[in-house]
Amino acid sequence: MILVIIERSVRKIIEFILIGTIVFGSTPTYAQSNELLQSRIRLFEVWLTTLMNDQALRGVSVSLVQNQQLVYAKGFGVSDFEKKSLATESTNYRIASITKLFTSIALMQLVERQKILLDTPVVEIIPELRAIKTNGYAIEEINIKSILTHTTGLPTNPNFLLDKRGQNSALAVDEFLKGLAQQSLLFPPNRIHKYSNLAMNLGGLVVERISGLTYEQYIQEVILTPLQMQSTLFPKISKNTVIGYSRIVGEQRLKNEFPEMASVLGLPSSGLISNVTDLAKFISWHFRTLSAEDQTLLSRATLSEMQKVQWVPLPIELHPKVVKALTFVANSFELGGTGLGYLREKEFVLHSGGLMGFASELVMDNQNKLGVVALSNTVDAPVYFNHPQSISRNLYEMVGRVLADPKTFDRPLLYAEYENFYSDDHHWHYYVTEMGENLILLNLREGMPLARPVVLSKMGVDHFVDPNHEGIYSGEFSVYFQRDQNGKVDSMVVKNNKLYRKE
Repeated sequence: MILVIIERSVRKIIEFILIGTIVFGSTPTYAQSNELLQSRIRLFEVWLTTLMNDQALRGVSVSLVQNQQLVYAKGFGVSDFEKKSLATESTNYRIASITKLFTSIALMQLVERQKILLDTPVVEIIPELRAIKTNGYAIEEINIKSILTHTTGLPTNPNFLLDKRGQNSALAVDEFLKGLAQQSLLFPPNRIHKYSNLAMNLGGLVVERISGLTYEQYIQEVILTPLQMQSTLFPKISKNTVIGYSRIVGEQRLKNEFPEMASVLGLPSSGLISNVTDLAKFISWHFRTLSAEDQTLLSRATLSEMQKVQWVPLPIELHPKVVKALTFVANSFELGGTGLGYLREKEFVLHSGGLMGFASELVMDNQNKLGVVALSNTVDAPVYFNHPQSISRNLYEMVGRVLADPKTFDRPLLYAEYENFYSDDHHWHYYVTEMGENLILLNLREGMPLARPVVLSKMGVDHFVDPNHEGIYSGEFSVYFQRDQNGKVDSMVVKNNKLYRKE
C-alpha cells in the first residue's frame, strides 16, 4: 500500500514549481560585480588546474551555493579521457555514500509521519535480520536510530565478493539478506560507532516495506522529483553513462574498473549518480527548510535534529549516559560527530563518498548559508574537506569566504593591474591578488594557498618586498613587475627569477 505521504509529496510538486524558490541559471548580479569575488574565482580555477595537471586528475566538477542561489558551477578536465569529452557542471558522477543522505531523509520522513519510530526495532520490519550470528548481543536493540548513527554493530559491507573481474549483475535491494547467515554482529548495538553500508541497506529495505514502493521509486517520487533533481538517478549497469578512473597504475589511470560496485555495496548506501547543479538544488532545499520557508519534504525541527550530533565517534564502547553527556558538549561547542545520517565537522555539516573511480564531497555551512559540492571521476582526487589539498575546502575558503563578507561587495580591487597567474613553466607558479589592502603572492602548488600568503609591501613603482619572508630568500625577497610596450604588466621578477603572465 502506498503511503499517504507519497501522494501528498507528489501533489506538492506543482506547488513547489510555482513557488520558484530555487534560483538557478546565470550568476547573480551582485556576484558578477564583486571584483574580489571574481578575482578569487580566477584564483581557484588556476589553482585547481595546476593541481589537476600535477596529479593527472581526469575530471572535476564543482558548485557553490549561497542561500538559495547557485553562485558558481564549473567543470574541469574531461569526463571521458579517450574521447576528450569535457567535464562540465552538468557531467554526472557516481556520488557513492552521499546517497546515504537521501536514504536517511526517507527514513526520517517515515518517522515524521509516525509510520515508524526512531526506536523501532529493525527486526520487527525485517525479521530476516535474525539470521545473523549475534555473538550474544541483543539483535532487537538495533533500531532506526542505530542505522542513522552507524551504531548497529553490524559489519561494514554485505557478504558479497567485491570482484572487479567477476561477472557482476544488478542486485535487488533485499539481495544482501541472503548473506546474513554468514555474517556476525561485531559489537553490541548502540555502544560503539562503526560505519556500515550493510546497515544503511537495511534502512533502504525499511523504506520499501513501510512505503509499499521500491526503494528507487520512493527516492525518485518523494525526494528527487519534488526537488527537480532531474539528473539524479539510479543507473542501470547495462546502460552505464558515467566513467571513472583508477589510481595511477603503470603510469596510466585505468578506466571503468568496477562499474557494478555501487550495486554490490547496495543502492541505499551508494547507488545514486548526480551532478553538481542537482546537488546544489539539494543544498538549497536544506537552507530553505532550516529557515522554515519550505517544509514539503521534512519539517525544520526534523532536519535540525538530523544535523545535530547524536553520537561522538570514539573508538570505545559508550554507555548511553556517557553518550548523552558527550553529545551535549559536542553540540554546545561545535566539536563535531555523527548526526542522523549527516556528519558534523565543527560548524560544517557534510557527507563524503568514494567508489572505485569516483570521489565526492558535499559541505554546508548553515550559519553563512554556504554550500559546496566537489565531484570527481578520479578515485584519488582530493575532494574531501579535510584533505591537505582539498578541492572543496579551497573553493569554500577562496570563494565562499568572500560571499560571506558583505564588505567586499562594492570595494574595487586596489591592485587590479597586477592580479593574474605568473609562471616560469617549471618551478614557480604564483598567483598575484590581494588580501585586505595588501598585495599578496600565493604559491599555487601549496595545498591551501591562502593559509600561507606572501604579503608584500610597496617600495616604489611596480616594486614590492616581503620584509617578513622566511627561508633561503629571507631579507632579500623582492618583486618587480615589468610592462610591455603598451604599459601593461606582462611579467614579474621574483628575486632573480622571471615569471611570465599567463592569460
